Amino acid sequence: MNEKRAREQLSRRQLLKLGGQGALLVAAGSLLPGTIARLASRLNSNEARAARSSPGLAAPASSGPAAPASSPVIVPKRLVATDGFIKLIGREENPLYVFGFREADVGAPISGLDGLKGHVQAPAPLIWVDEDDELHLTVTNIGLVVRPDLDDAHTVHWHGFRNQITIMDGVPEVSIAIPPGRDFPYIYRPREEGTYLYHCHFEDVEHVQMGMVGIVFVRPAQNKTPINEGEKYAYNDGDGSTRYDREFALLMQDVWTTPHDNLAAIQETVWSDFDADYWVINGRAYPDTLKPNNNGLETGADPDLESQPISSLIQANEEEMVLLRLVNLGYEQHAMQLAGIPMKVIGEDATWLGPKGSGNAAYFQPMRGDTTYFTNVVDIGPGESRDVLFQAPPYLGDGSAPDVYLFKNRNLTKLVNAGAPGLGGMATEVWVYAEGTVGAQEYPNQTDITL
Repeated sequence: MNEKRAREQLSRRQLLKLGGQGALLVAAGSLLPGTIARLASRLNSNEARAARSSPGLAAPASSGPAAPASSPVIVPKRLVATDGFIKLIGREENPLYVFGFREADVGAPISGLDGLKGHVQAPAPLIWVDEDDELHLTVTNIGLVVRPDLDDAHTVHWHGFRNQITIMDGVPEVSIAIPPGRDFPYIYRPREEGTYLYHCHFEDVEHVQMGMVGIVFVRPAQNKTPINEGEKYAYNDGDGSTRYDREFALLMQDVWTTPHDNLAAIQETVWSDFDADYWVINGRAYPDTLKPNNNGLETGADPDLESQPISSLIQANEEEMVLLRLVNLGYEQHAMQLAGIPMKVIGEDATWLGPKGSGNAAYFQPMRGDTTYFTNVVDIGPGESRDVLFQAPPYLGDGSAPDVYLFKNRNLTKLVNAGAPGLGGMATEVWVYAEGTVGAQEYPNQTDITL
C-alpha cells in the first residue's frame, strides 16, 4: 500500500514539474491521454463543483452522500490556428499578414483540415455559451502557409475566466502548448456570466498583435427562467434591469503594421518600438466596419473582407434596448464615444455592477450598492471588457433612411487609415429605424444592409 501511494505521489509531482513543458507533453503523446481523462472526470466531481462556487457564497455543509447533479449541456467547438492576410483601407494592394483562429468541423481528423491553411479569420470567431453549460473547445494547430519554417505552438487563454485548474488556462509555462499538427481539448464550465476575451498566450506579445484574439461571453441562467416571457438579459439581475433586445460584440485593437510585414519578410522586430498606425473594430477600419457580416447569411458582403467576417454596424428599431459587449485586446487605452445617446455601463470585466444581496441567493454575492453609471464616453483599457446598454432614441426621419449616430474613438489620431483621406480607424455607426422595421435578431451582430 505504501509503495502504491509513493508511486501515485511521484506521478503527481512529475506532472506538476512537467507542466511548464506542455508542448513536449503533447508532441510526445506521453501522459496526456490519461491526464486529460482524469481532469475531465474531476471537473464533474462534487468536490470540484464546490470549489467553483460563486465568490462570497459559502459551500453548504455536507450531511451525507451528495445527490447526483444533472448532466451539463455540452457545447462542442473547434478552432484551428493558421495564418493569412486581411484588408486594411489604404493598403489594398498590400494586404496585412496575420495569424488567427477560425472555426472548423469538430469531428474532422487533423489531416482533413489542411484545406483551411492560410484561410485565417481576424478577429477569431465569437463564442458564446449559457451559464453552467460545458464548453468543449478543441484547438488544432494546422501550421502556417506564408512562414512554414515557423513551428510556433499556440494556446487559448480565456482571459478573466475563473478557472479551476491551470492546465486549461492556456498559459504555456503551467499548461499545454499545442505544436503544429496536434490538437488539445479544453474543457470549461462557466459559472459567472458576462463578457470575456480569449487569445493565444504563446509568445503572447507577438501572437496577440498578429491577430489571435476573440470575444467569448456567457449568457446568464436568468435567460432560462425570464422575469417576463421571451426576455434576454446580460446578467442575473433579479429585476430585469439588464434586459436587451439586440446585442453587438465589438473587439478593439491597435495595429502596428511593422511586425506583420517583418514576419512575412523574415525580418526581426524590436517590440519596444511599438507604434500603432491602424485602429480597428472587429478587424476592420471605418468605413469597412459598416459593411455586413461576411458569413454566407447576409447580402452585400464584400469579398475582400472574407478573412474579417464580423460586422460592427449597429442596427435597432426606436426604443429598443441594445447591449454592446466591448473588448479591448490591444496595447492602448481607448475612450469610445456615442454622441447623442446616453450609455449605461452595467458590467466591467465580466462582473455585474448592479446591486447584489437580493433575489435568488444562488445568483448573488453579499450586499453591494448599485455601481452602474451613465456616460457618453466609455473608457476601456488593454485586456478589459465592458457591458453597455443604451436605448435607441425615437426615430426622427421620414422613412427613407435610418437616423445615424457615430460611435467612435474620442482620440482623433485613432480615426485615420494611414494615408487614406477621410474618416477612418476605430469608428462605426448606430442606425436607428422606425418601430418594427428591423426584424428580430437571430445571432449577435446580425445586420440587414438592405434596409
